[in-house]
Formats: sequence, C-alpha cells, structure tokens
Amino acid sequence: MERRTLVEFITAWVLILIGALTMILPIFSIISVKNVFIVIIALYGIIHLIKNFLILNFKEYSGFSTSLSSLVVLITLFFIDIKDHPLNLALILFIWIILMSLTKLKESDYYHDHKNKLWLLNLVNLILFILTGILTTINLYCTPDIQILILGFFFLINGILDLMDPLAAYIMEKKK
Repeated sequence: MERRTLVEFITAWVLILIGALTMILPIFSIISVKNVFIVIIALYGIIHLIKNFLILNFKEYSGFSTSLSSLVVLITLFFIDIKDHPLNLALILFIWIILMSLTKLKESDYYHDHKNKLWLLNLVNLILFILTGILTTINLYCTPDIQILILGFFFLINGILDLMDPLAAYIMEKKK
C-alpha cells in the first residue's frame, strides 16, 4: 500500500472511531452539545492538517482546506450560542457542510483532471455527504443527548465515506 493511501486509510478509521465514541457520550451523561461539537470539529481539523503534512509531496491540499473549514466553524462556535438555540447548531453545521462540500468537489475535480477513475467515487461520496448533512441538520431539534447521537452518527457516516477513497485506491493498486 502506498504512503498516501495508508495515511488516508488511517485517517478515515480515526474519524470513524471519533464518530462512534461521540455516539456513546450520552451514556456517560456527557450532553454539552457545544463542547462536544467544538472537540469534534477541532479534532477533525487537526487530523486533516496532520494528514496534509504527511502527504504534502503529492501536492494535494484537501487536508489543508478541510482544516481551514474546521477553523472557520470553530471561530464561529465561540460567538454563537448553540446551547439554547438548536437552529444555530444546525446553521453552523450546515456552513461546515457547505465548506466541506467545496473541498470534496475540488478533490473530485483534481482526480478528474489527472485522469484518475476515483473522481466518480468522490462525486458519489460528495452527494452522499451532502444528503447525510442535510438530513443531520434537519434532525437537530431534539434534546441535547439526541443531538449528540445525531452528530456522532453524522461523523461516523462521514468517516465511512472517507474510507471509500483509500479502499478503492488500494483495490485499483492491487489490480495493476
């Protein structure tokens, strides 16, 4: 397995783990939605920044733009109250989904420009990411423990979608 594929594979599994751990937080009575969301977005940005530095020689900067998107949302989270207003949580998550969709679209375009067949998989992942994000933002109007479950489920699905790219790259690499 080439280095880039391995780094993306490990990153995706870490994101899946973060989503799964987020889903079990309400069991331990951790229901501060703002704190959980801040930690998730910060970890997401840090992980992708590390991923960007590990595969820097491939001249693909999706990890950096993902980190910038997460930073924008983190800054926004410190100024907007999401504890008492679930609409603000949905709005901030929707902003992050829009920024991430632009990053994923650029990544798909990068693969298409380099005649890599993974562009179609990235396009399907983008569509699924947007649909999952819209469904998540629509369902954030419940109690804090349910909001955390929904956020955990969203980030679990996001990790699974991120896992598809390195798996497909590994399968294509094995066929050569």
